[in-house]
Amino acid sequence: MYKYKGFMLDSARHMQPIDEIKKLIDAISELGFNKFHWHLTDDQGWRFECEKYPMLNTDAAERPYSDFGKVYDNKPYGRVYTKEEMREVVSYCAEKGIDVVPEFDMPGHTSALLSVMPELCCKKKDVKIKTHQGIYNDVLCPAKSNIYEILFNIIDEFCEIFPSEYFHIGGDETPSKHWESCPDCRKKMKELGITDFAEYQNHFMNRIIDYLEKKGRHVIVWNDAARGKNLDKRAIIQYWKENDKASIEYINSGGMAILSPFSYYYFDYDYMITPLNRTYSFSPELKGLTQSGKKNIIGLEAPVWTEYINSSSRLEKLLFPRLIAVSFTLNGKGNMKYKDFLKEIENIRKKLDFVEFEDNKKWTSSRMKTPLGWLKFVKTNYSYEYIKSATNQE
Repeated sequence: MYKYKGFMLDSARHMQPIDEIKKLIDAISELGFNKFHWHLTDDQGWRFECEKYPMLNTDAAERPYSDFGKVYDNKPYGRVYTKEEMREVVSYCAEKGIDVVPEFDMPGHTSALLSVMPELCCKKKDVKIKTHQGIYNDVLCPAKSNIYEILFNIIDEFCEIFPSEYFHIGGDETPSKHWESCPDCRKKMKELGITDFAEYQNHFMNRIIDYLEKKGRHVIVWNDAARGKNLDKRAIIQYWKENDKASIEYINSGGMAILSPFSYYYFDYDYMITPLNRTYSFSPELKGLTQSGKKNIIGLEAPVWTEYINSSSRLEKLLFPRLIAVSFTLNGKGNMKYKDFLKEIENIRKKLDFVEFEDNKKWTSSRMKTPLGWLKFVKTNYSYEYIKSATNQE
């Protein structure tokens, strides 16, 4: 039914052992997925071994401690996946008919990169690798003279490891605060005849897209990038922000899209917030799409972010059985009654006996309990000290 059947794993915030990743690959293979989107770079850690810039492998990979709300660990955390390990994952996935789609997130979520290359940000200051979740003002400066040379060198190494036709470059949650006060950015925008910062971001994104397209890669970006009217139509947007008019316009005007709706498919949230019945109920028929626009949906993807997930057991319970619901929608079997779907799970569960499932008493919940779920989530994961510090993000 869909060309792109994806699962995304965040290994930047918390890493997973290669054996655990292989176990998840075995599971998604059984469920008919064909894309493994691997999120390898973010503010809290750099996970891709890079020969050209070895400081990425040490200083950018290890944060001094971890403070994800109430999940606090005072020990240094993190390393890169070696090229040998990443090739092992690519090879293992290939045996299962699964492509590995790497993500090198930019121009935002780049604190780890900037911690060793502060010359690539607008302000002349040291940038710290981040120790807790958030959206930060330290982003890449598109006006720096050497920025594309450095990024292209890193991309070349990514492409040597990951042969997939798809390459993800992020583009989400990029504050323009530093660009607004940066004389180099102001000068560059004037030269380009651009006054809108969303379009300025997309000028940067388009340079990366063009480079990757020439290398035979189709580029995916988060749908935040659709805010700018100048996004290269070769970009595939990943629709996570729901009810986004700019994204609907982009798709209707010929842009391709992968659907990853936050309130249905983000599996880092527990079942009280996103119950199994809600995930199963998702219909890819987005409001506002024209008939031609509907044809531009190339697939679905379920992401899991790992700020609050530091164990394989917790990770697997959040994924199963909700990934089964996604697989049913992906493969055109999402029209059976929910009670019949629950019976199907029991049969599938026998094939997935190597992963942990959440207690079936927690699977189903009503929308009325969602606010309670959010309150529980905040209470569990956010300390008063964290909330206080988060109001003054760097």
